[in-house]
Amino acid sequence: PQLQYVFDDPVIKGALVSLLGSNYTMQPHRHAHATHPGTPDQTWHKDSYFGYRKPLRHHQLRYTMAMYYPQDTTIEMGPTAIIPRSQYDVKHPKMYSHSETLENPNTTSDDHDISLVCTAGTVLLIHYDIVHRGTANLTNLLHRYMFKFQFTRLEEPTQPTWNHDPTNASYDAADAGLLQPIVKHVWNWMIGRIITLQELTTDQDINMWKAQLSDHCGKIRLNAAYNLALNNEYNILIQQLYKNKEIPRFEAAYALTACRYNKEAIDELQAVLTREENNEPIAYCIAFIFFEMGSAALDTLPLLIHNIEKSHSYLVKQYCCEALGTIQVNEQHYIDTVVSCLTNVLADRDQLEDPKEASHMRFTAALSLAKLGVKAIQAIPSLKEALYLDKNRYVNANALLALKRIGTDEALKIVLHYLEMSRWCAKTTAASLY
Repeated sequence: PQLQYVFDDPVIKGALVSLLGSNYTMQPHRHAHATHPGTPDQTWHKDSYFGYRKPLRHHQLRYTMAMYYPQDTTIEMGPTAIIPRSQYDVKHPKMYSHSETLENPNTTSDDHDISLVCTAGTVLLIHYDIVHRGTANLTNLLHRYMFKFQFTRLEEPTQPTWNHDPTNASYDAADAGLLQPIVKHVWNWMIGRIITLQELTTDQDINMWKAQLSDHCGKIRLNAAYNLALNNEYNILIQQLYKNKEIPRFEAAYALTACRYNKEAIDELQAVLTREENNEPIAYCIAFIFFEMGSAALDTLPLLIHNIEKSHSYLVKQYCCEALGTIQVNEQHYIDTVVSCLTNVLADRDQLEDPKEASHMRFTAALSLAKLGVKAIQAIPSLKEALYLDKNRYVNANALLALKRIGTDEALKIVLHYLEMSRWCAKTTAASLY
């Protein structure tokens, strides 16, 4: 319980609100890390999503990692190290050097790793998808402890949630180098800025970017993909979704999220998903794009629900479930249809066999219901059942979160009863029985 006080601190809460919006949530997964004297360097890596498969990550800021250090942490004790800007890497070469994929050397000479030396009581906030590692503990006696927590955005940004200077609204990210179009896109998303795409470039520029999609350097490829998206060249990127290799498909999918205000692009993506619904690599990329587009992809709801109900691919269904949480709807008919679909997923559990992918879908459905808030009121019975009966800890936690966010008397009574039932008295120990 004392660790919760850290995240109740106004400074820490303010930082999290700035990054994730006012209604973020702490994920149920957290971990205490200890490096003892003689512990070697970890391998550079990106964390998994709680041990579950999620091939496409997030350039838009949806997940943040918080690392709390209860003691002074010197370079000799083995602090966490990060590689700046690596959250945009599709695959990091030190973890994924495979002959069948393009290398993605985004970690060029200007991206030296940084060791996060800090004083006791420090909370470090990093992008969830940044490449990082624990470094070697070179001491003879000192143990380094770190508590890792993860936080998730629950609402799509509509305006800045930090102390925003309006004169910065037109920030052009010129300081981001080759990552400029990506950072500019993320900035506009976070301030809720609606961008009207215009074709302002020459055929020479378009041809150059198209050629750069096959460049050896990941930064150059991403720069080209986003520039094409931001200049209405979505058809070139849609063709990239047909590539055999993951990296060009994923880079195109990330960039296509920047076409959220282009109805023609969304219509074409729907047409491709309709044709290719059984082509898993293409289908889950498009479902991911609609998920990242949020409410701009409202017209895709019937197609997303169809794929949840009919697809044989867990990945396709998984990203479709996520999309139902970010595409906020207000019409009651749509709300009823979305909530009904998500509650069907939530209730689809086998008491004897529970594949990991199935439990992943259920806790994603519960999280999407939580994002809907009070709109998900008709899901209360299903959420209550999932809270008490589901064997997966993340389903339980997200069902509890959804009931809390629904916030009616009925929902909060279930929350209170569950918490009373599960309360464990920390003061009762072998040394203090009564």
